[in-house]
Amino acid sequence: MKTIIVVLCLFAPTLAVAQGAPGDAEALRKTCVDAMNANPKFADDIIKVAEVRLNDQVNKDQVVKDAAMIQVMQNEQDRIARNKLHVIFAYAAMWLVAAGFVVFLWRRQQHLKIEIANLRRDLEAAAKEAK
Repeated sequence: MKTIIVVLCLFAPTLAVAQGAPGDAEALRKTCVDAMNANPKFADDIIKVAEVRLNDQVNKDQVVKDAAMIQVMQNEQDRIARNKLHVIFAYAAMWLVAAGFVVFLWRRQQHLKIEIANLRRDLEAAAKEAK
């Protein structure tokens, strides 16, 4: 019996207003308020049922949001897995840097060889002058 009254108290005013009978909604609301005021345990039961329903709705909403986020993340993961162009660009950049470094070292070595040759020539010329 209490369950029927709880359901009526929770949903009847909403249904009555939705159906366009504002006078009936006020009468049902007054009946519910009187029943809740007459028995505090009954009022607690109604509040608990309302809280459970609210928590269930919040949990359902969170599950839907989580599922949507998981789907978005899965789609992004699939897109990145299919789009390997960024990997090709990364390897190309690495090879360009490596090739540039090798060319830099080769040119530096050539410059040092020329400088050593010039220093030997200067040393030989200085040795001839000293004799």
